[in-house]
Amino acid sequence: MVTYRQIAAFRAVMLTHSFTRAADMLHITQPAISRLIRDLEIELKLTLFERQKGGMKVTRQAETLYSEVERSFLGLQRIEQAARRIREGRSGAIKICGNPAFTLMFIPRVVKAFLETHEGVQVSLYSCANETAFDLILARQFDLGYVITPADIAGIEAGPVQHARCVCLLPPGHRLSDREVVRIEDLKDEPFISLAEGTMTRMKIDAAFNAANIPRRLEIEAEWSATICAMVANGLGVSIIEPFTAESFVQNGGVTKPFLPEIDYTFTQIRRAGMPRAPLAEDFMATFDACVASFAGPQAAPG
Repeated sequence: MVTYRQIAAFRAVMLTHSFTRAADMLHITQPAISRLIRDLEIELKLTLFERQKGGMKVTRQAETLYSEVERSFLGLQRIEQAARRIREGRSGAIKICGNPAFTLMFIPRVVKAFLETHEGVQVSLYSCANETAFDLILARQFDLGYVITPADIAGIEAGPVQHARCVCLLPPGHRLSDREVVRIEDLKDEPFISLAEGTMTRMKIDAAFNAANIPRRLEIEAEWSATICAMVANGLGVSIIEPFTAESFVQNGGVTKPFLPEIDYTFTQIRRAGMPRAPLAEDFMATFDACVASFAGPQAAPG
């Protein structure tokens, strides 16, 4: 039977490319390392290392085996890390996924606030499209998700719908930069960078322009707000996006303006229906809500 010590010895040799350095790494003798490797080769019926004058050569069989061993060791390391957190009274982990409008800029702020009262909790954050977030939550791979509404999906429990007001992004030196508010008629015939088709925010924006009968030059579109910010910053056009990503645009020297008519950006927190209400998830959701409530939105960059 293959033992943990044999696998540990094999991994150490693969990492150090030396029986001597592997022995030092594991704090055992070189003969002990050699014996463990020999026993492993016998047990697996593989030749892992070819002994040569002045050293050894890693075989292809060893390289193939090592990829499997390393994946297993990563799992063991996570278990050891969890045990260490438990011993030190720092137990807990939470996995969050969601739309990049939240995960790229805003949720890191939430994580900071959360960890101020939950020191040592392990937080994992993953950016993805709404549909992927639903799948990950349903598969129990993540605890919480943050998505644009609607979120009426079987097996998904959505929180209350929350609201934010979209803003207008302007390139540097744009003719509208001195306006207090940008109105829909101000963007007539402007090159306009759109969100991807099919998103609720895109549909609301298009509906507003269609209702006002205001034409735009629709030449560019992008899936994520952060990409749109970069395009506007490079002078490719104007746009309308949610305020969370727009705040970072202002911090990097961009210009945003309130937009009329108001375009409502709606979002919610999701988790798998029927799951126990874990205290960490409840605390994170409460922290998120508090951060949303205190969010001032994009502020004008210093002139």
